[in-house]
Amino acid sequence: HGDRAPRLQRRGVVTDANRSTDMGLRTIAGWPAIIPLLLLTWMMPGRMCAGEPRPISKYSSTARAKAVSYKDESDVPAGGFRALFAGFGGYQLELLSGDDRSWINIRFGGNTADLYAATMEAAGGTFPNKANDVVEWRGVEEKGRFVPYAIIYRMQAGNEETRKTHTRLIVVKLDRERSALIGHVSGADEDAEAKRMADRARPH
Repeated sequence: HGDRAPRLQRRGVVTDANRSTDMGLRTIAGWPAIIPLLLLTWMMPGRMCAGEPRPISKYSSTARAKAVSYKDESDVPAGGFRALFAGFGGYQLELLSGDDRSWINIRFGGNTADLYAATMEAAGGTFPNKANDVVEWRGVEEKGRFVPYAIIYRMQAGNEETRKTHTRLIVVKLDRERSALIGHVSGADEDAEAKRMADRARPH
């Protein structure tokens, strides 16, 4: 009787605990590829849930000819202008210029989100200005209607030491009067990274 247990183990007999462990190992071994994939998908920021509409981009212009209203303020000491442009989803863009700077505020339902300070800081340089007329809107189509949740546009600024200019893409989360600048990107992959940043602001 003293050597019975060793003989059983040598013949491959397992206890309940060993059986559970062995089954668990076989289960994991049976899914070698899908488990890491599932974990990676679950960890991805801004991941889409099943059935959610895919994010898309639409574009608007801040060219003077597209303005709903335009006020020339070049006669005041700081100079500049104030222009209003139609957007999407009930939003309007207020483009302001003065003291050799320009930036966008967000308007919705008569309320304005003032983004001057955040934009000047994000532009990172001297005399920041909106670099071109393009504004990209990130959003989704819901019941045939485009619902935006972020905008992306390019700012440029100077460097006093190098006397050169640089540009950055500015990302603004749209939340009516609580709209806020959430970041900026630059570099070779800036367009894709700006879209990813904007899509992380998508409400779920």
